[in-house]
Amino acid sequence: MIRHSFKTLLAGCSVLAGIAFSAAPALADKAHPVIGYTVYDMSSFISLGKGGAEAIAKANGASVLWNSGHMDVNAQISQIQQFINQKVDAIIIAPVNSSTLGPQVEAAKAAGIPVVIVNLTATDSVMKNAVSYVGPDDVKAGEQEAQHLVDAIDHKGNIVVIQGPLGQSGEIDRTKGIKNILAKYPDVKLLAMQPGNWARNQAYSVMQDWLSRYGTKINGVISENDDMAIGAIQAMREKGLAGKIPVTAVDGIKDGMRAVRDGTLLETNLQDGPLELGMAVQVAVDHINGKDVPKVAMFVMPEITKANVAHYYDQLYGNPSKFTTELPALIKKNLVSGNYAEQ
Repeated sequence: MIRHSFKTLLAGCSVLAGIAFSAAPALADKAHPVIGYTVYDMSSFISLGKGGAEAIAKANGASVLWNSGHMDVNAQISQIQQFINQKVDAIIIAPVNSSTLGPQVEAAKAAGIPVVIVNLTATDSVMKNAVSYVGPDDVKAGEQEAQHLVDAIDHKGNIVVIQGPLGQSGEIDRTKGIKNILAKYPDVKLLAMQPGNWARNQAYSVMQDWLSRYGTKINGVISENDDMAIGAIQAMREKGLAGKIPVTAVDGIKDGMRAVRDGTLLETNLQDGPLELGMAVQVAVDHINGKDVPKVAMFVMPEITKANVAHYYDQLYGNPSKFTTELPALIKKNLVSGNYAEQ
């Protein structure tokens, strides 16, 4: 959470995964810091979060240089090195695979450039040279979605689990949380567990295969993100099973909340992209300005069900400009309180 070639920031503007990435402006002074932001891919979650990060940058007089690794470790390594060469004021990394980034984070520190890790947890060898981690408690998210699913099937039956990319911290931690819960219920049988790599089309194919193989033996589906859950639901819809087999997930993207609202997705866990990616920018700016920042800003995700989906949907999608306007104050409040996911 490795495959394509590195695409550099070009003069003018280059387009990666449908998102425009502006070329580097002249590097600014500390009052107007320049932040390099490299992400694992322009997933639905990252695309949503980008707006929040830009809002926080604007509120702080900062500018952000965006780049996507397209799920390619080597591309992201090159992007980090480029940011170091450009002498940006800070680097924020949503890693493709954080375990590979130790030398690059160490090099940034040696160059006097603070690094913030966001979204996916990093190894100790990376974090010893990073300023902060801002992101979700993925173990807890896995536990919450698994518990909700197990309760829905009365603690007995057969389930399948769609994982993120194997070896990525989000997959590792959410899988750990899911297994923590399943270990408590011997009457819940795990029929299959397979990666869908955070992608709808891949999860659709995985679910098609499972429906052919297991048919009505499947009593529930745990998906490690909303995009994969939506792909699985589409495969079930074609068999007339959407809404009949409970599905739980993580992220709270727009389509995920809509699926909760229409009853095809039983529950999701809100990983608020604008709040999280924006908080990483605020932490970076605060550190540049000599302020204390949390070494770990861990988000415990709110569970979203039919009972509360209207509230969160309205915040993020019903009136997003209002939420974005209020985001700088919310993030500063949460950094003081330590309740980082509060909204």
